[in-house]
Amino acid sequence: MRKTILKLLTAVLLVLNGTMLFSQEKKVVKGVVSDSAGPIPGVGVVVDGTTNGVVTDIDGRYELKCNSGQTLEFSCMGYETVKVAVGKSDVYNVVLTPQSEQLDQVVFVGYGVQKKVNVTGSVTSVDYSKLADSRPVTNSASLLQGASAGLYVRQTSGIPGNEGVSLRVRGTGTLNNSDPLVIVDGTPGSMDSVDPSEIQNISVLKDAASCAIYGNRGANGVILITTKREKKDSFHIDYSGMFGVQSPENTYDVVSNYADYMELMNEASFQNDKPLPFSQSMISLWREKEKDPYGISESGYPNYVAYPNVDGMTAFYRTDTPIYQKHNISAAGTSDKTSYRVALGYMNNPGMVENTGFKKYTFRAEFSSKLFSWLEVGARTYGYYNVKEAGDLNNVFNYAIRWVPCIYPYYDGKYGWYENPEQNSEARNNLYFLNRVQGKQVTESVVVTPFVNIDLPFGIKSRTLFKYSSTHMERDQHTITREAYSFRTGEVVASDQDLSSQVRWLTTQIVRSTYFESDLSWARTFAKKHDVTALLGFEAFDHRNIDYASTKKGAENSVLSEFNNMLTPSSITGTSSEYSSQSVFSRLTYAYDSRYLFEVNLRYDGSSRFAKRSRWGFFPSASAAWRISKEKFMQGSGIDELKLRASWGKLGNNSIGNYSYQSTYSSGYSYAFGDKLGGGMISTLSNTLLEWENTMTTDIGLDFRTFGNRLTVEADIYDKYTSGILYKPTISATIGKKTSPYMNLCEVDNKGFEITVGWRDSIKDFTYGISANYNVNRNRVTKYKGQFKEGWETDADGNKVWKNNLGDVTTGSVNRICEGHMINEYYLQENYSGSGKYFDQSGKVLPDGGPVDGMIRTEADMEWLNAMIAEGYTFLPKSTVSKSGIWYGDYILQDVNGDGIYGDSNDYKWQGVSMTPKFYYGFNLELGWKGINLSARFTGAGGGAIRCRKGGMNYSVLQTQQTIGSGIAYDHYFYDPENPWDPRTNTTSRNPRVTINYGQALTDSNFWLFKTNYLKLQNVTLSYSFPKKLLKPIRLTSLQFYLSGENLYTFTDRLFPGVDPEFTDTNMYYSPIRQVVLGVNLKF
Repeated sequence: MRKTILKLLTAVLLVLNGTMLFSQEKKVVKGVVSDSAGPIPGVGVVVDGTTNGVVTDIDGRYELKCNSGQTLEFSCMGYETVKVAVGKSDVYNVVLTPQSEQLDQVVFVGYGVQKKVNVTGSVTSVDYSKLADSRPVTNSASLLQGASAGLYVRQTSGIPGNEGVSLRVRGTGTLNNSDPLVIVDGTPGSMDSVDPSEIQNISVLKDAASCAIYGNRGANGVILITTKREKKDSFHIDYSGMFGVQSPENTYDVVSNYADYMELMNEASFQNDKPLPFSQSMISLWREKEKDPYGISESGYPNYVAYPNVDGMTAFYRTDTPIYQKHNISAAGTSDKTSYRVALGYMNNPGMVENTGFKKYTFRAEFSSKLFSWLEVGARTYGYYNVKEAGDLNNVFNYAIRWVPCIYPYYDGKYGWYENPEQNSEARNNLYFLNRVQGKQVTESVVVTPFVNIDLPFGIKSRTLFKYSSTHMERDQHTITREAYSFRTGEVVASDQDLSSQVRWLTTQIVRSTYFESDLSWARTFAKKHDVTALLGFEAFDHRNIDYASTKKGAENSVLSEFNNMLTPSSITGTSSEYSSQSVFSRLTYAYDSRYLFEVNLRYDGSSRFAKRSRWGFFPSASAAWRISKEKFMQGSGIDELKLRASWGKLGNNSIGNYSYQSTYSSGYSYAFGDKLGGGMISTLSNTLLEWENTMTTDIGLDFRTFGNRLTVEADIYDKYTSGILYKPTISATIGKKTSPYMNLCEVDNKGFEITVGWRDSIKDFTYGISANYNVNRNRVTKYKGQFKEGWETDADGNKVWKNNLGDVTTGSVNRICEGHMINEYYLQENYSGSGKYFDQSGKVLPDGGPVDGMIRTEADMEWLNAMIAEGYTFLPKSTVSKSGIWYGDYILQDVNGDGIYGDSNDYKWQGVSMTPKFYYGFNLELGWKGINLSARFTGAGGGAIRCRKGGMNYSVLQTQQTIGSGIAYDHYFYDPENPWDPRTNTTSRNPRVTINYGQALTDSNFWLFKTNYLKLQNVTLSYSFPKKLLKPIRLTSLQFYLSGENLYTFTDRLFPGVDPEFTDTNMYYSPIRQVVLGVNLKF
């Protein structure tokens, strides 16, 4: 099989390369190219400085014509390039050596680095600098989408500065915080605390062998961020900058034609025999004005303004073209004893919605100095200053569906209002309310980390560092006076001019933390084959948080908006909290001849979040690897690397409240204690028996490289089991107004498989690479409050009754926590599904013979429904047949338990899906030729779902103060039995009839459950790097221009009704930002 593949590849390479020979060449040279494993096919053999060349065949042989005195260049991906001068000989056999970067490549692991070939755990290394230099992402985490198997990155919002990016390593392992630990240059941090341009490498630690060294913080995986470092004896100045345009990637599609809107509302009322809300004269008026949009209305405004037809879902987006820009400049240098780096960054993300812009200023400085041969001192500091505009997006999103088509957003310095007096008065201009709140949110953060490195006797190295971090956030918002205008009548129709109703909010949050870490490391090689390393360390962490907020109402005037200008204090609140931890950790590794590898990690953690009896936890791990490719029997096999890995470990999690084991009190209540009234009451019950969550992970992995390191494969199978999960169960109402304490109740299991495959190669000046990663994860709650049970029982009177223990053993609503099911699995009613036979041969109605898809579409369906009701069957939520009950175009529900009642509380079923995807993937393509590079990244996920039954969007129950989704508006069921020839008749649509009846449509049916499978074209970048010889005269080391597009297109299920399948909130209307930028990277 291998020879067949090699022959095919060689044939392709021969076609691409050609064998152009020059007539003046006088001699033929030949030979064999090999490595330690044998002949190498596909090696490029080129006469240096010419295009004359060939590639080696399946046996590593080559033959070409050249002149004596010329030089042959032998090159192959994964090997060092070799040049040979042509002399008198006609035969030149060449032995290539693997590139040192393949052998010596290191990955960052906990508290150190290791050679990639010696790693025994599951670690993925991402060259982040290549990603950050040319992609217009608005946050650091987004660059990791699709970059690593086992890491799922999900963006849940498009709001600048609040993109809601979540990271999950190998599934969700707890019911508490499942975020991985982020380490920046050896200390705890956050993904967005460092400018992406300053990040060199990111390592993702996925199994217990890799994460156990971090103990209580590593249960959900670890993200190691390493910032850029300088090479010895160098000085350079770097600049990177980009400018680009933004647009919404996707929006909800709603009706923008107001005449259509009015007719649809009338139809919904007709379907319920209710008065029609809109007159035909008003519909006709809008139709007439639509024909002449630029004509001038009676008020002097254009018809398209006075009689608008507006899409309310796109109207709050900016009408101008927002320009995104980002800049970073750095200066760095090293000498024999000193190194330094200073960097400044600026990003301006104006956002696609007014008053939601976000600016970020970043800085980073680092220096180190070798005072003596055994002593190095230094410090790292970085931080940011963020300014976020404070538009009232929450208000807009809560009422987004009330922007009906007859409201023009803004014209001639005025905000529009609904232009039809027949329109429901709850309709509103959301742009008016967005900008009614002004202000900003400012966040300042600084991190300072001095460090000392000492070389001690006997090869022991000491590393000590202290980190201080401070973040200060202040949000200052206030309302302003506003007026809304009718462009049809030329009058002010809404106003917020009352000064007494004006409000100002001031919120402050201060977070400070300190971190101390000191460790000793030692490494020694014995008898050239026995490599031993050891690590012993201690760390301590302290975190403090202070929040306070105040509100005042009533302004003295409409000009001054300072806090002192407000008249009446309304509320003052404040809280503070703190927690701390201490840890001792160690690691021991042993390698024999780089073939047999072993590693043990031990960590002992103490956390203030637990009572003294259970404050400390012990977390060990062990791992081993066998580099099979180093065995003698593998020599000559053509396999460059074959390593089998296995690991087991135990990790801890303390992601609960700071005082969860204690009782807490709430103020604002007074109770009698003896003859006095005392303030305060217990609000949360205590539990001093709380213990650590424990996550045990077993991993078996394989690393494989062949074809001269061009083909790489990494695969892992894992079992991640979390026990003692801290969770608050429901408690009896008889206990009073109290919150349940945390308890070690749950167990969750994640089993999965992940694989990464890559191929990199070159053909003369053309280089190419493709890589793909895939992860599938099975999530189950294996222990909670007992097994869910349901079924028929006989009560005391001998009656058969249907019972279940849903309320006793599960928690949630339509998605629940239940033993034996995935976390937050959907629990819903199901649409009826019948055979369509209706009656048997005797004319008896068949309960399972109703409509095939559950919709009453035809008169035969209606006949069956009436017959079922006559037989005593009940259909809920509406039990009668009428326009206000069950009618043509309504779905009926399934009778799951067979009690003759269709759609009651006993007819819910587990759906086998949740919002969390069951699998996710990414693949990347890179092409290069003479400085021109093209790259593309795709990401995707599948196996998840979201319940979306949203009024004004995809819901068939219409209200006159809400929008109407286009999918419903222009494709819904309609049939009038009294007028079967009505031109609106549509009996084939999947969508039910439009109605104002909440009854039959207001169900928890799986009809509203939609797949969130997607494939996203995340990025495409085209760049050109100028040749160094052209840059030397202008003293540039490198110069690159590029064109890059981000969030370009998402392919998803055709029925999916939302903005983006990654979003977990159907109330999120702020689309992901599609960006196209031009940029430059240069180095002096």
